Amino acid sequence: MKVLHSLFTGLLIAASTAALADDGGERSRQLLAEFRQQQQQIHGTQVLAQQTPAPST
Repeated sequence: MKVLHSLFTGLLIAASTAALADDGGERSRQLLAEFRQQQQQIHGTQVLAQQTPAPST
């Protein structure tokens, strides 16, 4: 059981190292930031209009 556990742990470490290699983590953060900026440009005014309460008379 310990051999299998050690092998699985080593496999997870190797996979996570490969995923973060070559600025993989930085690229995903950059893509997320660009996506959020695009969504803000597209939906920003709609969200503002929905959050602003209508004046009551």
